[in-house]
Amino acid sequence: MSPSLWPYKAPSSHETMSAIIRRRSTNKTDVREAALDGLDLSSATKILDLGCGFGFMAEKLAGEVAPDAELLGVDAWQSNEKQFLEKVSSAGRSGRFHCVELDSTLPWENKSYDVVVCCFSLYFFVEILPEVARVLRPDGLFLAVTHSEHSVAGDLPAAGFEKAATGLLSLTRNFSAENGSELLGAHFGDVTRVNYINSLRFEKEHLDELFTYMRFKLPFLLPDAKPTDEIPDNLARYVGVAMARSGEVVVEKNDAIFRARRPLCH
Repeated sequence: MSPSLWPYKAPSSHETMSAIIRRRSTNKTDVREAALDGLDLSSATKILDLGCGFGFMAEKLAGEVAPDAELLGVDAWQSNEKQFLEKVSSAGRSGRFHCVELDSTLPWENKSYDVVVCCFSLYFFVEILPEVARVLRPDGLFLAVTHSEHSVAGDLPAAGFEKAATGLLSLTRNFSAENGSELLGAHFGDVTRVNYINSLRFEKEHLDELFTYMRFKLPFLLPDAKPTDEIPDNLARYVGVAMARSGEVVVEKNDAIFRARRPLCH
């Protein structure tokens, strides 16, 4: 298991991070609401959530599908099961959880799911796309949310993390806002992209939240780092200079929402 996946092992930490992102976002439309906007999923009964984590997307999605729907969450960390099932249950829907580290195969039958979703995780296992098309019903929907290459590394080079910025960019390029349409187009006959323009704004009174955000990202920046570690000196200095100069730190966080239909394998 890659150390960069460690932050997702602790649901409470991941959920705290999601809450900070929502509070500090300049785009006040929740990315999940933007992803589901205009979709009629009221007849969907079988839903597959790949890289489901603690139920971030399932929490919103569960209320949009049929009353008798079942949501199956798939994630590499067993620790996410309780929160995922609780979020699905709170919306009055049935849920199951399957713990597996995804690679290039799925164990389910052809044409077995009405909706497949993958929120901020497909770049970890993009090789799964042919299998997503296979298990999706001909009239089904694949919904994927991912980052933009132009914002993922942000100001890391200026803070002294050139190597980490390169690594993050390399990971994101597995499935990004920029190449998502092309990658999906190889497996789906109908692909649409919705841009989600956003940034995170941290002012001086939000320093605690900013450092919590940075600690969560540490495993992506330093080998063997954990979210509980102290902020590296060069990163703390960068924050100090930015705050002194403008009274805030702004983190670009542009994302993209992809809706793919008509799987080509059918």
